[in-house]
Amino acid sequence: QHALICYHALKYNIAEELFDEILVNDPLRLDEMDIYSNILYVMDKRSKLAFLAQFACAIDKFRPETCCIVANYYSMKFEHEKAIMYYRRALTLNRNSLSAWTLMGHEFVELKNTHAAIESYRRAVDTNYKDFKAWYGLGQAYEILDMHLYSLYYYQKAASLNPLDQRVWEALGNCYEKLDKIRDSITCYQKAINLNEVKNVSHLYKLALLYEKLQDPAKTYDYMFQCYQEEINEGVRNDETAKARLWLAKYETRNQNWEAAHKYAVDLTHGTGQEIEEARAIARETRNRINLQ
Repeated sequence: QHALICYHALKYNIAEELFDEILVNDPLRLDEMDIYSNILYVMDKRSKLAFLAQFACAIDKFRPETCCIVANYYSMKFEHEKAIMYYRRALTLNRNSLSAWTLMGHEFVELKNTHAAIESYRRAVDTNYKDFKAWYGLGQAYEILDMHLYSLYYYQKAASLNPLDQRVWEALGNCYEKLDKIRDSITCYQKAINLNEVKNVSHLYKLALLYEKLQDPAKTYDYMFQCYQEEINEGVRNDETAKARLWLAKYETRNQNWEAAHKYAVDLTHGTGQEIEEARAIARETRNRINLQ
């Protein structure tokens, strides 16, 4: 039960250690071992998952848990048709296997078979109305179909069942943005940031863009600057920090703060080629302006 709590709280490292202990102390146990395989799948531990699949098959290959473990292994290898076959075997053995319905839905999404995915998620919800992953999966499936009002409804269901999962708030924020409800989108992204111990640069950059849509330059600057701070203080270097640097450089250039603009532009060495060229042009211009002062 402790391992399951850690799994649902997204503390995968602790959950993995606890399941390792369970496997050593009770090597013939298959109960909840499909959850252990989910953890190994999320943590991308292919060799360990392969061992667990062989181990479970040796104990009892006609258990739903074993079929789910093998299906997860094939899913990790991107053999989605085989994964679906084993999830179906699990459901033949136990029609109420909740995780099998939900995970089979994920496989259908990977195969771009959205309608089959929706059917799988609906069966999961019918089995357990409180399964937030199935509601979240339904939201994703309808988002692929560009049916954003449906998607919003299912994401809201997922958020009400698991309000501490930042992925749901991120998905809700994205959905509200597509429906042009910018302030609601901002609220969702801020909740996602508050749930994460470490600041997510992509969330900060997204908030900056949303405030830019609202024509709020002060807030836009604030979040762009937070992206820049994450790069300086935490060493985070990605597309978002590059775009934030370039935005700050352009902003300071418009306000004729040449030294600040030069500082942002001169160290921009990542991002697309066009962004780097723009930054170099700003750095040259601001250097000339500083020399003329």
